[in-house]
Amino acid sequence: MKGLLLLSAGIDSPVAGYLMKQKMDIIAIHFDNQPLINKLTIDKVKKLVKKLGIKKLHIVPHGKNQIEIIKNCDRKYQCVLCRRIMFKIAEQVAKKEKCDFLITGENLGQVASQTLENMSVTEHGIKIKILQPLLCNDKQETIDIAKKIGTYDISIEAGMCCTAVPPNPATKSKIEKIEKEEEKLNIDLSLNQIISC
Repeated sequence: MKGLLLLSAGIDSPVAGYLMKQKMDIIAIHFDNQPLINKLTIDKVKKLVKKLGIKKLHIVPHGKNQIEIIKNCDRKYQCVLCRRIMFKIAEQVAKKEKCDFLITGENLGQVASQTLENMSVTEHGIKIKILQPLLCNDKQETIDIAKKIGTYDISIEAGMCCTAVPPNPATKSKIEKIEKEEEKLNIDLSLNQIISC
């Protein structure tokens, strides 16, 4: 079996990748939000890939998608729209790479995209199975694992959080509303933009 890990520079997704790497082969995909963040995030992701022993990383230039959402959509849906784009692209990469699963570091109850309602909307229409090994973890449990496996210190290095997150993100999105918002977007979902390393 093979999984495609949606890898950020944060604490959670590297731990999710580590846990699933015990069960299957893993490759990774990172959505780069430059120019809304700085280059340090990419450097951190590459360090995490090395620490986890992941042999292939796909980098998607995602900042332009974030800007498209900011310009055209209701800001409170930014995080849900962003993650729906990420999942649509990741699903295509997974198919190309013959992956059986997507793997995320989602943790139920966190703000923005990680409420039950928003997760349901985010995954709507995605056909590949999504594994969420940290879904019900207490945050401290995840931090403890990150420290044990050596990813914690990398994840907390200097960098930038996503500046596209709105001040009051929607926590109970409905698919009908999100699909209407998506109609306002001109997003390139093709794979020809992806850098592989």
